[in-house]
Amino acid sequence: TTLLAGISHDLRTPMTRLQLNLEMLRDAPEPARIDKAVADLDDMNRLIAGYLELARTTQPETRVSVDLAALLGGLAAEAGVGVAASVPCRVGAGPLALRQIVANLIQNAQRYGGDTPVELALECAPAEACIYVRDGGPGIPADQLDKVFRPFYRLEGSRAQSTGGTGLGLAIVRQLAETNGWKVTLRNRPQGGLEAALRIRR
Repeated sequence: TTLLAGISHDLRTPMTRLQLNLEMLRDAPEPARIDKAVADLDDMNRLIAGYLELARTTQPETRVSVDLAALLGGLAAEAGVGVAASVPCRVGAGPLALRQIVANLIQNAQRYGGDTPVELALECAPAEACIYVRDGGPGIPADQLDKVFRPFYRLEGSRAQSTGGTGLGLAIVRQLAETNGWKVTLRNRPQGGLEAALRIRR
């Protein structure tokens, strides 16, 4: 029900724009209008992909031995972010879910971190490994740190201006983590910025 409500809500705007542009193309064919129509179709495809991604997060992935330091190094290189601390650490985990969670957290930090550097860090204790994704942006109001994990929830203000997004990224992160028995939290850093932490039992 939540997914259907989100789909009907979020698709209505690009569909309305697309219909308007197609109607106007009848009278005045213009390349710019065609470009806008194509962009609206791209938006709809992106939204639908996000909903399908969320729907697929309810089944746990088969666990294998994962080298967290190697995983973070690869993701950092792909995203162009730094690694503040990386220690040898292996866990039994679903590699695809783990990769998707960290990639989504990196994208979130890059989108809302106000063009500040994003860094990854890894701590490895006997009972638990913890992956951190940190930015130096405006952070999140304390009363909304948990609300942002709700599907379709969007912050008003500095972390939501001209950033796009479906409001599903952190919902996917939370769902994937819970499905695999992990825990993900957010906190505002004392020096400014946001820190996302993914905790994995070893």
